[in-house]
Amino acid sequence: MKLKIFGTIVAIPLIVFGYCSMSTSENYEQIADTITTETAKKLQKEKGLILAGTGGRMMNDIQMMMIGLTFSHEVTVEEARELLIYSTEKYLLEINNNEKIRLYLHEYPLTAKNIEIEIFFRNPDGSSVGPGKIRVATAYEGILTYSVKYAENKSLKSIHTETFEQALKLDQK
Repeated sequence: MKLKIFGTIVAIPLIVFGYCSMSTSENYEQIADTITTETAKKLQKEKGLILAGTGGRMMNDIQMMMIGLTFSHEVTVEEARELLIYSTEKYLLEINNNEKIRLYLHEYPLTAKNIEIEIFFRNPDGSSVGPGKIRVATAYEGILTYSVKYAENKSLKSIHTETFEQALKLDQK
């Protein structure tokens, strides 16, 4: 009888704490998803960027958040830079201003090094942009990269890379 009571006393906290830990994990992932979705809605309304995917690094806390977007226009490096900077700043603002998620952030405030933005460029009719045109622009760990697709080998090739800080300076000119 004592063994049965002892087993119950030990099992109840394990179940409760296990459940709390699981719900906490789900909770911060849900908060992160909500922030990403709401940011995407704003980016669509303000810049015409369409949500294409989400992700992040969130094993025990939130180390990185990611948003993938599409834009239905050909762009220059300068235009792609402006979209990346705008999206990065908007996403960071939404994350860092959300008090519910702060507890789960690996470091606060998150910076450009803690988020990833990918923008895929298409023609207005949805077809692929032509060879030599910017196909994707990424902001990853504070580095912005602009890539084109070449027809010969159908692979992407980076044509320009810069830090987020360098891009900010160039965008302000």
